[in-house]
Amino acid sequence: MTIEQDIRAWALTRPAWQQDVLVALSRGETYDDPDCIAKLADRLLMTGSATPNAAAQNLTLGVAEPRQVCLKSICNVKGVNALAADQTLVFGPNGLTINYGNNGSGKSGYARIIKAMVSARHSALVLPDVYRDGSQGPSAELEYSIDDQALSEKFPSDPPISDLQRVRFYDEHCGDEYCGDEYLSHESSVTYRPSALTLLDGLIAVCGKVRDELQRRIAESNQKRLNLDVPQGTAASTFLSRLAVGTNDEEIDDACAFTPEDVDDLGKAIQEIARLETSDATKERARLQADARDIETLKTQIAELVDALSTDRLTSVGKLKGDAASKRHAATIAAATSFDDEPLEGVGSETWRTLWRAARDYALSGPGHEHEFPDVGDDARCLLCQQPLRDDAKNRFIRFNAYMSDNTQSDAVAAEQIYGHALEELRSLNFTTQTTTTALAKLLTHSEPLASAAQLWLSTLENRRNNALDYFTASGAALAPLATNTVEAGLDDLVATLTAKAEATDVVGFQTALSAARSRRDALAASEILSQNKAQIKAEVVRRKELAKLDDARSATDTKGITRKATELTGVYATEQIRDYFTRETARMHLERVTLRDRGGQKGQLRQIPALVGVRHKDGSARAVLSEGEQTVLGLAGFFTEAEFDVSKSAVVFDDPVTSLDHVRRDKVADRLAQLAKSRQVIVFTHDVAFLTDLLKSAGSAEIKIAAYTIQRRGDVPGYVTPGFPWKAQDISQRLNTIRDEITKVAKDRQSLDDDEYEQRVNTIAGHLSETWERTVTSEIVNRVYDRSKSEVRPQMVRMLAKITDEDNVEYQQGYGKTSKWALRHDKAEEINYVAPEPDALEAEYETLKAWQKRIKGYAQ
Repeated sequence: MTIEQDIRAWALTRPAWQQDVLVALSRGETYDDPDCIAKLADRLLMTGSATPNAAAQNLTLGVAEPRQVCLKSICNVKGVNALAADQTLVFGPNGLTINYGNNGSGKSGYARIIKAMVSARHSALVLPDVYRDGSQGPSAELEYSIDDQALSEKFPSDPPISDLQRVRFYDEHCGDEYCGDEYLSHESSVTYRPSALTLLDGLIAVCGKVRDELQRRIAESNQKRLNLDVPQGTAASTFLSRLAVGTNDEEIDDACAFTPEDVDDLGKAIQEIARLETSDATKERARLQADARDIETLKTQIAELVDALSTDRLTSVGKLKGDAASKRHAATIAAATSFDDEPLEGVGSETWRTLWRAARDYALSGPGHEHEFPDVGDDARCLLCQQPLRDDAKNRFIRFNAYMSDNTQSDAVAAEQIYGHALEELRSLNFTTQTTTTALAKLLTHSEPLASAAQLWLSTLENRRNNALDYFTASGAALAPLATNTVEAGLDDLVATLTAKAEATDVVGFQTALSAARSRRDALAASEILSQNKAQIKAEVVRRKELAKLDDARSATDTKGITRKATELTGVYATEQIRDYFTRETARMHLERVTLRDRGGQKGQLRQIPALVGVRHKDGSARAVLSEGEQTVLGLAGFFTEAEFDVSKSAVVFDDPVTSLDHVRRDKVADRLAQLAKSRQVIVFTHDVAFLTDLLKSAGSAEIKIAAYTIQRRGDVPGYVTPGFPWKAQDISQRLNTIRDEITKVAKDRQSLDDDEYEQRVNTIAGHLSETWERTVTSEIVNRVYDRSKSEVRPQMVRMLAKITDEDNVEYQQGYGKTSKWALRHDKAEEINYVAPEPDALEAEYETLKAWQKRIKGYAQ
């Protein structure tokens, strides 16, 4: 049975609605529309919706493969470590991109940006320039493509872009995670899953959406849940707690019955509680004492009001009124005698005096005032008309001022002020304060007649005050003497009674009766609440029935069975492939007797752990047995396995992948990277020249296109990007290209260079020619015959030594000797009179070297 046949057979065992979803998904339909999800939820609530049918017999499993993600460049770099700003690091669209840089060149700074944005087992912070105060936060832009669609993402990004998570990253720390505790001591998920399982993933996603819709409806239903505030411990509360979908209307009617007799019993229970609560010694004593104090305060306030409105006090006010009137009369007579000859009447009246005082205040408060009031000097003016004062006006002002300063007038004013103060005291009497109101309310609870008498007495006193004010200010009727009243005596008696009662309050025999009365009251009150909400209780039963259907429908969306099947299919159809591939990966890098042990699956992904084959000792775990280098190889094998089974064939990134590896395995890693680059973009960051050489050789053998870049420092600033490799990192082909470019440039510049400048340029070119002769011998002869990774001679390649002729030897000796003589290696003797060769001679030596290298390389075929 194929995986497709297995899925079809399993689909026929699923509920009908899931079968229809599988068929729709296999046809490319989606469930992004909320209305479609709502219709599926409605279908689950219908009777018979779980009945299977044969709708999935013709299920097709043509599913789209995940899209390939490739990285294009890192640009707009700012504030990342100490990297130079605004540099752009470009990646080849396919094949192998090699970014070479010495330690401290900034190479890892670019790698960390990628690591932070793609999938890596180990995470690390991208820091700003920690040696610079106030350095800005790190930022950059990662340009990438998905199936040739150009995209970009800013760094930092939160949350991570899901598409970029298909790109995998490996460095020494990630290798530790693969081969350390994470990989050797715990299960590790391999993300490869047969593409046919994408259909099951789609079904899981739809089930999740339907579940969310049903959960939303459940939440709405719960918001409508009946919530009655019923006293706990009562029969009514017990009934509500046991309310269920099976509760019928008759049961609800019985529980909600509340008769007129129950109403009377509730009233009696409340009264009984009120009576018994007064027997609470502590509370009752405190209440009686507080009431006595408040009533005592009320009695004091009434006594103060009676005193203020007594006949003697009001008679005194009347005397003050008479005194003020007589003194005012005397002042008026004096004014009339003094001002009979004045042209206007009313001088000395209250209105006139008010006018005088206002004029005086105006004159004395004005800006620049420098004279007494009134001003009768030469330039004096009237304060109202502003006209100059004549002599008769000045004399009149002098008389007016004398009058206003006369004792008769001042005595009248003083008497009026005393009388006015007495009237104000009457007006300020307050008959309804908060304290009075509180005391009257408490008084009412103890003696309604006394409370009414006190309220009436306060009203009588308030009317007496109002009549007194009317009498004094508006010539109202004369006041009768204040009648005798017994309110104060009654208040005194009540205070004494309350105080005595507080002291004598009984503390025994009330708790049992009080608890019983409260229980009775609570039971009746709870029954009354039920009777008032009978319709709502019946509606709650209906709601719970609907909620039960929603819960059942939600259970039908459970994905455990689907994920279990996906895990099972993954195990059956993928486990052996993954295990075999992992074993081959370890064998390629000379790590033998290692395999993956199956640890089951979760959500369709395999869980496996590396193990040794044939171990019989209890302590023979991979972590305990393998050396550090072997554990690193194990980590790389795990990474290569995951990359191989990534069906999207998205980019993989390596930052110094051979760190801590011995030379025996470095060229094997180089070969694997070259093979990996045949099907996807591979990006490598390295500082290791020897490993770079291995990479170039492996890429050449695999005919993989290479994009080369160097990351270097300029002064103390790292992170500058230039295309190509430095001389020491170039292979023979790259060196030949460099030499050719150098010869072309020196030939072009020959006429503008003096002898020293030209000789320096030639020395450099000659040195490069000489070093390339040496590298050709090493690469094309020595390394082909002697395998450095195994420290052994390759017998099959010894035959090429026999193909090297005397002419080859002579040509090598002449070419190497000539270019070495031209190079700046030793001081040139004076008698030789060395003259740098011309560009055509350099060109000839270049062509000789190129042809010799090609011929020797051909001997290995």
